[in-house]
Amino acid sequence: MVKNSELKESNKQMDGRVQSIEIDLEELQQYGRRNSLRFHNVPLKKTELGSTDDKIVGLCKSLLGVNITVDDIDRSHIIGSINKYGNAQLICRFRNWKIKNSIFQQKRKLKNNPDKTVITEDLTQYRRYLMKKLNDARKRHEIDSFWTMDGRIFAKKTPEATKKFIGGMEDLSELFFSN
Repeated sequence: MVKNSELKESNKQMDGRVQSIEIDLEELQQYGRRNSLRFHNVPLKKTELGSTDDKIVGLCKSLLGVNITVDDIDRSHIIGSINKYGNAQLICRFRNWKIKNSIFQQKRKLKNNPDKTVITEDLTQYRRYLMKKLNDARKRHEIDSFWTMDGRIFAKKTPEATKKFIGGMEDLSELFFSN
């Protein structure tokens, strides 16, 4: 007969393995997104829905100064629908990481653009949740800054602080409650 303490220990081990598998799965999902970027607030007409590749090429050339061609894009499409202001969110998978990275490195050129177009990395749902928590903390002045790099999230509590990798809720707690 199995003792109650043995059963509890077995369940604890199983929970640890399940959690480890979930972490591995989330990291694998993010790895699959490493060549993708999201373009937010892109002015788009319904007649342009079939030419999102051309729209992204035009944005990269005109706003970022990055010369790419349609051949550099593996696939692109709209996410959701065009909003009441005529803007949409586009997702684009580039042919390789170097092309994606050359565009993402130029995203600061989008500051103060009239359409408020923004480029972000294509993050998993869990990492977007972490970013939302960090954004809320920044609005409350609990942290100074946060950013992504190749799907990894980093944050700084103060401008002078060392950047901290944020891989999960434990890292967020440590960031907020450390001195």
